[in-house]
Amino acid sequence: MATGIRERWWLPSRRVLGIVVVVLAVVAGVGWAIKPTWQPWWYAATLCGGNLSGEDLAELLPNERLQAAEDTFGSGHGPLRCGVNKSDGRHFVLKTEAQIDMGEPLGPLDMEFTIPRDLHYAYPRSVPGFYGKFGPVIIQDCPKLGHESGGRKRRLVTNVYTNKVDNNPSPQSLRTAVRIANGANAEIGCGADPLPLPDRVEPARKLSLSQAEGTMCGWLAQGALPRSPSGKEWQVVAPTGERAPVTSCSLIDSGTGESAVNLTGWYGDWTDKPFERLLSANVRIPKGHSSRDALLGERFGRAKARCAGESANFLANSYARDSLRSVLPMSEVRRLLNEFAADQAERRGCTGLELPGRTVHTDLH
Repeated sequence: MATGIRERWWLPSRRVLGIVVVVLAVVAGVGWAIKPTWQPWWYAATLCGGNLSGEDLAELLPNERLQAAEDTFGSGHGPLRCGVNKSDGRHFVLKTEAQIDMGEPLGPLDMEFTIPRDLHYAYPRSVPGFYGKFGPVIIQDCPKLGHESGGRKRRLVTNVYTNKVDNNPSPQSLRTAVRIANGANAEIGCGADPLPLPDRVEPARKLSLSQAEGTMCGWLAQGALPRSPSGKEWQVVAPTGERAPVTSCSLIDSGTGESAVNLTGWYGDWTDKPFERLLSANVRIPKGHSSRDALLGERFGRAKARCAGESANFLANSYARDSLRSVLPMSEVRRLLNEFAADQAERRGCTGLELPGRTVHTDLH
C-alpha cells in the first residue's frame, strides 16, 4: 500500500519535471534567438574599458551570434585592442586598436597609404582623422608624452576596422572611433584634448573660388588656374584644417562635378616608406633618381619637406574616370602641387622643400 502511494506521488512529479525541462529548453532557445538584440549593450558594458555605446554597436553589428575578441583595455599601456568576433571565433566584425605611433616603417598608419587614392573626410574638422581603407582613423598629438629621442612627436593613432559591417562612413563607426580614442587618450596619458562625438557624416562641401578664400585652400583663388575640362567654373573642396595630420585641397570641375586634382599633405616619418613604395610600384624611375625623390608620374606627383623635425610628403592625384590619362596636363598638376606644397610649408614653418622637376616619368603599367 505504501509503495503504491509513493509510486502515485512520483508520477505527477515526473510529469512536472518533464514540463520544467521543456520550459527551460524553450527559454534557452528564446535566449539564443534574442541574443543579438541585447548583446551590443552587453559588449558595450563589458569590453573596451566601457568606452563603447550599445546603441551604436546595435546599428553596426550584424544580426548573428558573436563573441568577444582580445581586450587589452585597462592594461595601462598600448597597444590597446578590443573587438567582437563572429561565432567561429576567428573572423572579426569589429576591431579597434589604439597605440602610440613610434614612426616605424610598419607602424599603425603604414597600411593606410600604399597606393594613390582619395580619402573620405567624413569627420567634422574638430576631429583629426579620415575614413581609411578599413574604417575610421584618428591621429592625435600627445603633448604629455613629449618627443622621442630622435625628435619625433608621439602620436596616438586609433583605428576601427569594420569588416563588412560598415563599408562606407557612418555616424556610428565615427562615434565608435572617437569614443575609443578618448578612452585610450585618458588611459595612456596622451594629454590630447577630448574629442567631441560627431553626430553625422560630413558631406563634401563644394565651394566657389571666392568662398574658398577663407580656408586652407584659399591659395587656389589667388592665382591663375587652368581651364576646366568642361569650360565651367572651378569649385574647391577644403575638408581639413591647416594643422590637421593629413591635409587636403581638391579642385572640382563644376560642369561635371568630378575632381580634376586632389592635393594632400602627409606629416610624419611614417609617410616615407609608403611614398617610396608608391613611386617604385607605379613609376619607371631612371638612373640618377630613386623612389626617395620628388618626382612626377603620368597621373600623380610627389613633393617633400621637413616639418617640425619630421618628414612631410605632398601628393597630387589627377585621375580621369574610365581612362588611364590624367584629367589635367601634368604640367598643370605639377604647378598646382608645387603651389600647394609651398603654401603648406609656409603655414607649418617647414624647411628643405623639394619639388618635382618638369620631366614626366612613365608608368610601369
